[in-house]
Amino acid sequence: MDIPSPATELVGMVQAHWTTDTICAAAELGVADVLARGPAGTAELAEATGAHPPALDRLLRALATLGLCTRGPDDRWSATPLGAALRRDAPGGAHARALLTSRLWRPLWDDLTASVRTGEQACSRVNGRPLFDHLARRPELGALYDVTQRGLIDDAGARFVAAYDVPDGSTVVDLGGGTGALLRHVLAARPACRGILVDLPQVAQRAHAELAAAGLADRCDVMMGDFFEAVPGGAEVYLLSFVLHDWTDDECRALLRTVRTATGPDARVLVVEQVLPDDGPGDPGPALYDLHMLVGTGGRERTRTEYAELLADTGFRVESVTATAGPRSVIDARPVPVRRTPR
Repeated sequence: MDIPSPATELVGMVQAHWTTDTICAAAELGVADVLARGPAGTAELAEATGAHPPALDRLLRALATLGLCTRGPDDRWSATPLGAALRRDAPGGAHARALLTSRLWRPLWDDLTASVRTGEQACSRVNGRPLFDHLARRPELGALYDVTQRGLIDDAGARFVAAYDVPDGSTVVDLGGGTGALLRHVLAARPACRGILVDLPQVAQRAHAELAAAGLADRCDVMMGDFFEAVPGGAEVYLLSFVLHDWTDDECRALLRTVRTATGPDARVLVVEQVLPDDGPGDPGPALYDLHMLVGTGGRERTRTEYAELLADTGFRVESVTATAGPRSVIDARPVPVRRTPR
């Protein structure tokens, strides 16, 4: 067997973005949406997508090598199951992820070197404002972000309720809950639970509509607000899913202190995140996602020890860490009783 040299192997890694850009171009052109109508020749696809026929043929050939489409004996192209996942209406949000990668993430990753030199997020340098402010001012990007998060959390939510037993009958507060994908899984699996979703106004409005469409309006309230400023009190369960990794350590402490003020002695705070290994580099996925947080929000992925320290600093102790079937784990934290000094 021919074993590639280290240089050849490394060049392959360097050029991995060619695959990303090929798929993103197909998403921008809507190739999978056209092929959803049935097999089509290059000329027909070019007319439907507004592309240059010879150049589109080259793109389609590359997509075929990646397993997204096939070319029949009649020179007509058909989508494979993998390629069909790139349709705009396909479950999982891959189409939105490709568009967001093309329009938002790639320019930020291009600035990774500056982020490593400075420790600062790239979004403020590239776009003039932090990520969530940028998404609020660019609603078309904000809508794509919602779809990608929904696809991500739909998968993680199913794994969460399978791995962790949320007490039925609890009031569950989902902080930064987006459009409610995780709460929908929890409320479907625990029919006696009630939910409260908290997010910024532009997101909370979409969450209300989606939860109502799912028939959950009578079991779930949506609150518009900033979780750094206030958190609903008196609930049994507080969810922080894909939230703490968005923020720096100091910002996480500020958020957790606000949560601690709201929690009663028997409440539990469930942190759902990728947990990096305490020893060794671990798998590439979480390590690369850590860099994604650096350029995007300025946040970071953390080890179990680092999460335990953040929680201890803000009045919580880690009760358990439960791995799900996917890359994320559930960190179950409980309030530490406040010791009062006798007078």
